[in-house]
Amino acid sequence: MKTLKNISIVLLLALGLYSCDSLLDVDTKHALPQDQMENEAGARSLIIGVYDLMQEPTYAGRDLLSLPDVLGDNVKLNPGATRYTRQYQFTPYYNIDIWQAAYRQIVSLNEALYYLGKLDETASIKALKGEALFLRAYDYFYLASIYGRMPGHLVEGFDLCVPLITEPFFNNGGSISDQASVARNKVDEVWAQIVKDLNDSFEYLNGNDSGNFPNRASAIAAKALLSRVYLYMGKWNECVTASSYVLTNASVKIYSGDKYTSVFSSGSESIWQLKYDNTENLLSSSLHSVYGTRDDGYRDDEGYGNGKGTGDATLSVTDDFVALLDQEKDIRFGALRKVKFSGQKLWWTIKFNSWQSSELFGLDNVPLIRISEMILNRAEAYAHLNTMTSARTDINEFRGKRGIGDTDVPDSGLLDEILLQRRLELAFEGHRFFDRKRLGLDILRPEGLPTVPYSDYRVVAAIGTTELDVNKLLVQNPGY
Repeated sequence: MKTLKNISIVLLLALGLYSCDSLLDVDTKHALPQDQMENEAGARSLIIGVYDLMQEPTYAGRDLLSLPDVLGDNVKLNPGATRYTRQYQFTPYYNIDIWQAAYRQIVSLNEALYYLGKLDETASIKALKGEALFLRAYDYFYLASIYGRMPGHLVEGFDLCVPLITEPFFNNGGSISDQASVARNKVDEVWAQIVKDLNDSFEYLNGNDSGNFPNRASAIAAKALLSRVYLYMGKWNECVTASSYVLTNASVKIYSGDKYTSVFSSGSESIWQLKYDNTENLLSSSLHSVYGTRDDGYRDDEGYGNGKGTGDATLSVTDDFVALLDQEKDIRFGALRKVKFSGQKLWWTIKFNSWQSSELFGLDNVPLIRISEMILNRAEAYAHLNTMTSARTDINEFRGKRGIGDTDVPDSGLLDEILLQRRLELAFEGHRFFDRKRLGLDILRPEGLPTVPYSDYRVVAAIGTTELDVNKLLVQNPGY
């Protein structure tokens, strides 16, 4: 066990992370001593530690949801904003940076899977294997989407993605730094591994995931993430199959009431979410803080509230986005708030409005996969397959649940209508930039900022200089 521990720490360093006295030094209250790791409790502690790491604001607790809109056209910076300014301007080297955080998690997950592989496959062991594979797939999905080109949409043939590390490292003698250097795999290889992990995850979790839903990985969450992955890969038939499974078998259904914010206040559509308790509250680093301040309930004669109080208020919703909503019929309009802030009249989203407590600013669960995405995934896949009757049935069903009735666009415009509804429904939840990128489309920008062509090198994030300096096998993305 000593060699595994030592090489794993070296691998952390080689990937540009940090030194620690123990491999389990991952800032988690669930960590156990090293000599207790090769058992179910030890593997569980590593996996629970990864959930804790995912809650960080620089990962799925905030930035993976907010930055894809900053890089897109749904939001603009508020007056005086200091966070995200370089991403908003598409400054070179400033895209989304999760390299260190994601590989830190992957190292822990690989170790957990190593220990679990030595144990008898009871129901609980299968469930833990399924969770670890799901979380690893989620990490690689975002690594691949951020640091590589999308499947089927390479630029000038450059097809390097990210290094695939699926097993713990052992020191077999020789240069440890050479062993810990890992080259980038190709785009198709990484996406194939994501699919494999999710299929394996589903098999392990199916029937063994009691109590996981929706705060931990479950079989239905694995199938839902697979639906998204197939959509990004352009595997339309497979996307239809995965989406249909979720829509048929999920215990949650698409919201059909008239108070849209209840989707987020109660998590009524969540297939997988990050659960926060009082001690984990992100406070001023929360999504609520990014999108506004505490609402004191005041409204003037025009319906504008105060833009004052707790919260950084970094981002506003663009007027162009607001204009896309039918303010009389579309229930999603109820997730917007008019405010006066720094002398300007602005729109803020209240999807992330500290719903868990009116007294504790920032305390909110973070939805990562919702059931509404599944019908939008399937509708889009049907449209790409030119199965327009099914695509129209799906999008009309969805539109009806949002209060706006059937669409009358011809089949030639149906894909655009589906993408529009996807934009409106999943706004501020981490989809807009990726929905353009996965289709090889130019990146639209707000407020007169220039459109960024898909072929522009800045659409793909740079690999950090620390990683390049330590891992000699890494190749930087073109343009940097």
